Amino acid sequence: MTSIVSSLGVGSGIDTRALIDSLVAADREARTKPLTARSEALTARISALGQVKSALQSIASSLSARVTGGALGVVPASSDSAIAVERRGTGPAASFNAAVQVTAIAAGQRLVAAPLASAAAPVGEGVLTISFGRRTETGGGDFTFASGSAPSVDIVIGPQNNSLAGLRDALNAAGLDASIISNAGAANLAIKGREGAENAFVISAAETPGSPGLAQFAHLPGNAAMVATARAGDAELSLDGIAVTRPSNVIDDLIPGVRLRLARPVAAATLSGARDGPSLATTVGDFASTLSAMRGLLADFRKGAAGDDPAGALAGDATARAIDQRLSMLVAAPVAAANGLRLRDLGVSVSRSGAISFDADRLAALPPARQGDAETLLRTLSGSAFGSPLSLNAIAEAATPASAGLSRRKDALTADLARIETRLSDYRNSLTRQYAAMDRLVAASKAVGAQLDTQIRMWTSRE
Repeated sequence: MTSIVSSLGVGSGIDTRALIDSLVAADREARTKPLTARSEALTARISALGQVKSALQSIASSLSARVTGGALGVVPASSDSAIAVERRGTGPAASFNAAVQVTAIAAGQRLVAAPLASAAAPVGEGVLTISFGRRTETGGGDFTFASGSAPSVDIVIGPQNNSLAGLRDALNAAGLDASIISNAGAANLAIKGREGAENAFVISAAETPGSPGLAQFAHLPGNAAMVATARAGDAELSLDGIAVTRPSNVIDDLIPGVRLRLARPVAAATLSGARDGPSLATTVGDFASTLSAMRGLLADFRKGAAGDDPAGALAGDATARAIDQRLSMLVAAPVAAANGLRLRDLGVSVSRSGAISFDADRLAALPPARQGDAETLLRTLSGSAFGSPLSLNAIAEAATPASAGLSRRKDALTADLARIETRLSDYRNSLTRQYAAMDRLVAASKAVGAQLDTQIRMWTSRE
């Protein structure tokens, strides 16, 4: 084919290559222009539906962050800084008020060993076994011990870690809390246990023959080489007159949805929780504004052509129309999980033009007892696509099958365009062969004409 193309026009003197290009280009435009226009329109619709879906999901995500972040829920408070309070998860389910008294805070057992010369001083070799359980004082500095459910821990000291620092590091590596306190040429090992009466501990020593020393770190009933400077104990408090104990100063199970952090005993304090009305109003107002902007975006996509202004990418699109209708219906739709509360009850309304607005005074008139329903309503709207059909994520998912269908139609057009290109290639090859054959015939005809001219001139010259 290369030799044929290179010889085009040689015989006829006509630029047949340009002629073939023009013929193929004209055929291509006639065949592909409508398909390309439809493909571009489908691309614009797919992109617009993607933007609508993404925008709705972003609104839902933002609203969810406010709901789960506590902007709408019950906010706990304490009358005494010694009892810090914070929300857990979605926080308390309802407002509350409770009297609390802290008579003791949880503590961990602390042991201190006799001083050594330095942190590098040898401690002997062998095994220290630490057992956990409950310690009971019997007076005179002695005690009894009952092992608990926690497994014991063996601390092995050999030549590689035979020093006070090595013992400290081995204790810490085993999950304990050990430190060395240095002062005036001496170094003391201190071991601290976890909070809670069940986390007291005893230490037994098994020394390696010929390398004594670990016995100075024993702490057993009747053999307390290490001195107890603090005893393990539970936090003791009362809530509305009911006495309770907890093994930690961080308490998550006393008031549902609230974490308490105890810093010191408190004779009397009040814990309370109430909803933040201004935060609720801000959230509902912001949501109404965002929802109105979302409908404005849909209106731009759905607008028809007007003069020189082209139609929107989703003009006449059934999915876009359905999504817009569902957003408009959200305002009046009762939410079962919120005891039938509607956005309209929170001051959200839709004007005749389709704009969504917010009336703060109407929300302020909502009974305090229904503020929990307002939070549930907004939580429903921001929920997953597989929850309530009223959720923004569920509405956004309506674009998924529509986009998939449009993508399949676009793929079919792409395949049609590819087939047209194949046919155009065959058409070009056919034209090339035809014009090459024509050139050969014209060239042969010219050769015969030239030969006749030559003979005629020869005959004429003889006369």
